[in-house]
Amino acid sequence: MFSRVVSILTGVALMFTACEKKSGFEVSESGLQYQFVSKGESGLQPEEGQVITLNLSMVSAGDSLLMEASNMPIQKVAEMWNMKGGIEEAFAMLSEGDSLIAKVKAGDLFSRTWQRPVPPNIKEEELITCVMGLEKIYNAEDFQKEQAMARVGEIDSYRQQTLSDKKDQMEADIKTIDAYLKKNNINAETSENGIRYVILEDGNGPNPEVGDQVQVNYTGNVLEGDYFDTSDEEKAKEFGLHDPRRPYEPFSFVLGTGGVIHGWDEGIALLNEGTKAVLYIPSPMAYGDQPRSEVIVANSILEFEVELVGINNN
Repeated sequence: MFSRVVSILTGVALMFTACEKKSGFEVSESGLQYQFVSKGESGLQPEEGQVITLNLSMVSAGDSLLMEASNMPIQKVAEMWNMKGGIEEAFAMLSEGDSLIAKVKAGDLFSRTWQRPVPPNIKEEELITCVMGLEKIYNAEDFQKEQAMARVGEIDSYRQQTLSDKKDQMEADIKTIDAYLKKNNINAETSENGIRYVILEDGNGPNPEVGDQVQVNYTGNVLEGDYFDTSDEEKAKEFGLHDPRRPYEPFSFVLGTGGVIHGWDEGIALLNEGTKAVLYIPSPMAYGDQPRSEVIVANSILEFEVELVGINNN
């Protein structure tokens, strides 16, 4: 709805600039000219670290449209919100659902906000008419999840195409995994796309769903090869992987949204909370033919011992 409002208000802004009217505008202590066009019902303002989505248009004094954006994310940072005299001051005035028009000096907008030179066809003292509407306020984690969920279908299509393109490699890797399991008398189950997995200890919690934030303890190695990463500090020391600069804690990610390798998204979804398991992941569902390190070379089959320690149903 707000994108339509901002488009309409852009036309209003053009009329204001063309007529060079100041009537109806208030002036802040710093000299910023602004006028509220509508007020939202909630009265909510963002807190530090939260993300707002903003619809924004900017029009020059010569009636040229400089930019127009819908649902532009901006994270509230006190240093920005406390800046006076520029567009940042206008942002700080907005509550959820509000829309306003502000007039900002071109010098402030280009040099301070955008950190680039003012174009030669625009004077530094020229007032740029900025039309903005604050559409929604998110916690940063919720915003990241919503963005990730919007990409789920695209990610799934890409992954299925990859499996089709790498069919021969998948078949070769699965044959290698099955031979390893047989040699070591390991009875494994099979996922939809070919991951082999073994439940070491059943949990008693729920299964996660796509979009849930999950926390996973893990230790990873190349099949019949070296270890390369772990969330367990004692194991990191044992395998010569310890790094005192990093935290050792469960890894958190949004399930099914492409934040991790395909094999993790598919494998972790099979577990309920508290379950410990081993995942045997063919290379096309891991890092494919792209080497990641001296240990993870091209077409590496990966083995992960994992524990699903937490689920946040967002």
